[in-house]
Formats: sequence, C-alpha cells, structure tokens
Amino acid sequence: MPLISRNCIENIKEHISIHDVVSQYVSLKRTGATWKGLSPFNNEKSPSFFVIPDKNIFKCFSSGYAGDIFRFLQLKENLSFQEAIETIAHRFNIALEFEENSNGNVTAVSLKKELFEIHQIATEIFHSYFLSKSGDGEFIREYWEKERRFTLELAKEFKIGLAPVDPNLLIQLILKKKKFSVEAIRCCGLFFMKENEHNLSRCLSRFRGRLMIPITDVQERVIGFAGRKLAITPEDDPAKDAKYINSPETPIFHKGKTLFGLNHARKHIDEEGFFLLVEGQLDTLRCWDSGFKTAIAPQGTGVTEEQLRTLRRYSTKIYSFLDSDNAGQKASLRILSLALKEGLDIAFLPLPEGHDPDSYFIAKDSKEFRELLKMARTPMKFAVNAFSPKESPSAQEKIEILQNVFEILKECNSVVLQEEYLQELSYLLNINRQSIQLDFLQYKNKHRNFNKVVIAEKKQETTNEKLTSVEYQLLLIIFNDDNIAVSLAQNINPEWIFTNSVEAKILLRVLNEIREGLWQKNQSIDVLFEKDEEQNMIYTILSEELIMEEPLKAANGCLKKLFTNFINLKKNEIDHKISISKDENDIRKLQQEKINLRKFSQTPPSLPKFA
Repeated sequence: MPLISRNCIENIKEHISIHDVVSQYVSLKRTGATWKGLSPFNNEKSPSFFVIPDKNIFKCFSSGYAGDIFRFLQLKENLSFQEAIETIAHRFNIALEFEENSNGNVTAVSLKKELFEIHQIATEIFHSYFLSKSGDGEFIREYWEKERRFTLELAKEFKIGLAPVDPNLLIQLILKKKKFSVEAIRCCGLFFMKENEHNLSRCLSRFRGRLMIPITDVQERVIGFAGRKLAITPEDDPAKDAKYINSPETPIFHKGKTLFGLNHARKHIDEEGFFLLVEGQLDTLRCWDSGFKTAIAPQGTGVTEEQLRTLRRYSTKIYSFLDSDNAGQKASLRILSLALKEGLDIAFLPLPEGHDPDSYFIAKDSKEFRELLKMARTPMKFAVNAFSPKESPSAQEKIEILQNVFEILKECNSVVLQEEYLQELSYLLNINRQSIQLDFLQYKNKHRNFNKVVIAEKKQETTNEKLTSVEYQLLLIIFNDDNIAVSLAQNINPEWIFTNSVEAKILLRVLNEIREGLWQKNQSIDVLFEKDEEQNMIYTILSEELIMEEPLKAANGCLKKLFTNFINLKKNEIDHKISISKDENDIRKLQQEKINLRKFSQTPPSLPKFA
C-alpha cells in the first residue's frame, strides 16, 4: 500500500481544525479557551468531552480517549490511521500526496479505486439476477426462502446475489457499465485470465451458478465474495466439488485481515456488548436474522491475530459459537490461545451436537439463546473439557491436561489474569493451588518465557503506581520543554525504566528517539505509537498544561526517584538470589554486587542548569 507522505499528513493537521471534525458528531459549547460537549463514545448526562483548539486535540474524560483529528475519526468510525487520513482528505477536498519511495505508488491507489468499482458493479449485477423474474431468479429465491429459510428482506439488505452460469456473461456486463484497465480485471479475483492475455472478452468467470454473498470492509465497500454451490452450478466449473469458494487475495481483499459482518456488527456492539464468533457467512446471516447483530466470521481460514486485534478496537468480549466437532474444538483452542495473547475476554458456547449456528437458530428462538449465553464456558473450563472430557481424570491425566493448558496460558500477558486462571484450574482439577502455581512457573522457566523472578513481580506490583507517576511526570516535562527533554535523554539510563506500564514503554521509546535526534513530538506520535492505550496516554499528557514554577527542579526530582526505584529493585533481586543460592562463590559475587550497587546509589544523577 502506498504511504501518504508525512508532509501531506502534517499539512492536513495544520489546515483542518479539530473543532470542524468533531462538530460533525458532537454539539459543542465554548467554555473559555476550550469547547465542551457530551462524549461521542459513551452515554452520559454531564459533558466530559473537551476540544482544545490551540493544540488541535480532544480529551474525553468518561472514556479516557484522547487524540488529534485522525485519532478522533479512528475511534468514532473505527478506521485505520490511513483510512482516517483518506476520509478527512475526502471530506475537506484535500488532494493526497504519496511517498515516492514507498511500496507502491499513486498507480496502486488508482488500481484499488478501479477494484472497488468493479466489485460494486458486480454486486449490483449479481443482486439483479437474484431478484430477476426470469431465468434462474425464481429458482434462487425459492432456494433462499424455502430451503435456506431466509427472508427476502435479508437478501435485499445484504445484497445477496446469483452468479450467471454463462462463463463469459459477467465480464460483458461489467464492461458494458464501464471500461476498466486490463490490470484491474486481472487483479479483481472475479475472473480466470491467462498471465499474458490482454483480450478481456476471453476472461472466464470464477463464480458461476452460485449464491453470491458480498464481503465488505468497515467502510461498506465490497471487497470480495463468497459463493455457495447450487444445483445449477455447472459441471465444468473448476471448483464444482467445493461447497463454498471465496475470492482470492487481491490488493483490496486480505482474508487474514477481514471479518465477514464486521461492517454491520460494529454498529451494534454498544447494544450487545460482545461479538458472536461463528464459522461461516450464512451462520452470520442467520444470527443477524435472529436478532443477534454482532455476529462475525473469518473468511474460510482460521482466525488470525490481526482479526482479533481488529475486534479489540470495538470490544474485548467475545463469545465463540463454533461447531462442537473435532475440527471446531481444535479451532476453538487455537482461538483461545490467540485471544489470551491479545487480552480478549473470551467464552465458549456449548453448541448442541449435530447443530451449527444456522440450524440452531432455525430450531431455537432468541430467548433460548439468551439462556445458552448463561451457560458459556470460561477459557479454563473449556480447555480442561477439551483436553479431557472425563469427569474424574487420573493424576497422570491431570498432569497432561495442565501441560496442554499451560501452553495456552503462557500466551496471557496479564499476571492478574494468569493468577485467576490458575485459581480456576485448581478448582476444576481439584489440585492444590500452590502446586499448580509452582508447576506453571517451572513450565515457563523450561520454555524460556519466565523473564522475571516472582519477587521482582511482587516488588513491581507494590511500586508500579510510583513508577507510573514518575514516568508520567517525566513525559509531561519532555512534551513541554525541549531543552530539559534532551538533557533527560542524555542522563537517563534505559535500564532504569521498568517497562511493564504504558508510561514506561512510551518514555523509553521517546528518550531513544531524542538521543537519536529523530524526535519531532507531534509528528512522531502516530508513527511510533499505534496501540490505543499508548495514543490515549500521549494525547492525555499533551492535553495538560505544565504547571510547574521550576520545571528543571521537578525534572531532577523525578530523575532521582526513577534512579532510586531502580536501585531498590536491583537490591531486592540480589537479596532474593542470595536467599536461594547454595553456592558460596555465587553468594560472594552477589554480596560484592550489592556493595557496588550501594556505592553507585550514592551518586544519583542530576541535570545541569541551562545558561
């Protein structure tokens, strides 16, 4: 994808007011130098959303969100950074400029535009054939309404279609609507075309005699199709035996990044509070038709980290509603591992044997499904049941279950959640809690994923609030005083920053950028920090005023506290090593380290005064 140039991005930020962007969504009232309104992200009665024109940023106290014009649109419309830039440029009639040396060029943008147009025209053609009163129109509607038991209204809402059986008809109809480049037709994924072929009339349709389900992105643009086999699917179709075929990867369709139904589901997530993950497109449509409008499905492949990361932008709660057969169990276990890694709250619904979501909702009503939600299995309960369906496993079987569950649990980045899951495992398997904790620590050590000793984690838990406060204050100073920022970068040793808080990670990266001479404050934020929590933190800091009579004195105080925290942490680590060591030589070396540390602590760093 071609990169929009930094100069273009900065030009948009300079010329487009945050007020002009936000006021399209929020009724704002001036309060002094700022504007105030009700949060566009939460339901509230008292305004907690502020626009700060002189910094061109916003801060929402009820949600914790903060950012610039692009960040606001990303959050409100659930767009990527690039999509937010393109949307603002389109709304305010600004021409985009692209990096000359980026992967791709303006030609690639033109190609994508053609591909979106081709897919839109194809959608209209397929849908018109579905609604046709002649040809195969009656057949497909009877299949849809009587065999699949869907409504015609749903077909119209989702632009369900029918692909013509004639292999040459689709290309003729598309080109009759508009002329497209050979490259666009070749890349769109709707046709089979020889590599050196330039005669578009020789293109053969990939989808023939199939029920066509459009796949759209979050901006409601059709980017691909899923085709379901029918009785009229021709015998000479290369994919005749496949029940479903999907569009291949194209410049606008990436299976591992796309979730079917997300364009609709994201609009209803505030109502339900969770996503319902199902296997296929028709499962998703059945859920939607049954009143559960947050159903989504992967595109014929296993769920990916990127798809889960996308869901996390909207909600952290997911119910997995996959088939209960062996394939479904394996898929669910893989999803569980990825979900824990991405920090998602996932639960698993026990789908009755012989059912998929489509058949379930035909047989059951929404009230019964609400009851099923109450029976959802927690991650650990699901995992234990998957690895051992027995009610009373033997001691050896329990060990094997734990090893399998530990492999999943190690992906969880939260110590608190790990503790809760271990507690639940203790209950489910009737094993002593401390024994499970010890086995898990040994497992992580064995797999080289245990980077900190327990005493260090406990120490961090008690000092985390102090560290966070110090790092926040340092960032506040850095963002408001360039001279002190450079001096801090020269005097802070990266080893002093314990990086398990958002502020710490931001501080470490910012200091490194300053040392390298690459830091440009506002221009660096969207490049260096992509995670929501990081951007919220940074823009929250930027929204604050630096109220310090002596910023240099405050910086030195923070520097000393950061240094002292580091010294105390190292001292505790050494004490712990001495307490568990049985080797006299190691103990002597550790005691010497402690003496050296004490000497080092007597010369805390200090920033020089500026001339």
